Amino acid sequence: MRFNRRQFLKTSAVASAVVAPALAQSGGAQAPLDPNVPTGPLSPVKDRLPMGKIGAQEFSRLMLGGNLIGGYAHSRELTYVSPLMKRYNTDAKILETFELAETHGINVLNSWVVDGNTHLQHHWKRGGKMKWIAQVRVPNGDLSQVRRAADLGAVAIHLTGDASDALISEGKIETIARVMQLIRELKCLAGVGAHGLNVIVESEKAKINPDFYVKTFHSHEYFTAPKPGDTNDVGRNDNSWCRDPEEVVETMFNVRQPWIAFKVLAAGAIPPQRGFRYAFESGADFILVGMFDWQVAEDVAIAKQVLGDLQRLRPWRS
Repeated sequence: MRFNRRQFLKTSAVASAVVAPALAQSGGAQAPLDPNVPTGPLSPVKDRLPMGKIGAQEFSRLMLGGNLIGGYAHSRELTYVSPLMKRYNTDAKILETFELAETHGINVLNSWVVDGNTHLQHHWKRGGKMKWIAQVRVPNGDLSQVRRAADLGAVAIHLTGDASDALISEGKIETIARVMQLIRELKCLAGVGAHGLNVIVESEKAKINPDFYVKTFHSHEYFTAPKPGDTNDVGRNDNSWCRDPEEVVETMFNVRQPWIAFKVLAAGAIPPQRGFRYAFESGADFILVGMFDWQVAEDVAIAKQVLGDLQRLRPWRS
């Protein structure tokens, strides 16, 4: 079955409306893990990454994304990729990935709350310290995903990019402000995600003042990048989410909040050596990257090398 970014965007509102109430009615129960997953203590930490702060929370500059675990492939017309990712990322493999990430210095996972965090809770029971930043949507103003994220142990919560994009396009910036207020009432860091730069611009104008922004960012140096005349912030090729990177750099330079850049590799179209450097040197304070287990050590090494040799103009905001 094909499941790409466009279909995800079309179905997410329906899925959110159905799944969130169902989770609430079930008391927040999550799917059980394979009984054969590892249960022993984690391996000792073998590597360290440069850290930054959002509020009082300290995070590794390289963050672990949840898309590959959830099967959100953004694989254009290659219909087999999402099912392949889901088959590869078994319960045991996901836990192995978390362990590898933490032992190599990554201390935070970012994922959608509706996917649950059963694997992360198991990781915590084994002694893991991985923090969780939860993505949420608020279909028709329903805030249940926000409350669920806090109940499951998120230290930070942010609106997904497509959710913020839709709210801004509908003139509902007051909903964004209301979400930020609730997140803070729940004692979590509050963030705004965005594909379109207009989300950041309007949030700054309205003085929403989130604790952080999560904004797509990458160069156009890849084959299926936006072409002249393309105006959609999401992109017609299922991998273009940064319509004008130079405009993003200029806008974010004056933003006072920490900036987590995501889609920095344009769904795998840009090598990490180029994508990581471009993001950090252009002003991102953190980068959010989906990784398979076999990519973790290499990505950490690349991030450390890039962070140790930066030419950066935007001051670190954390």
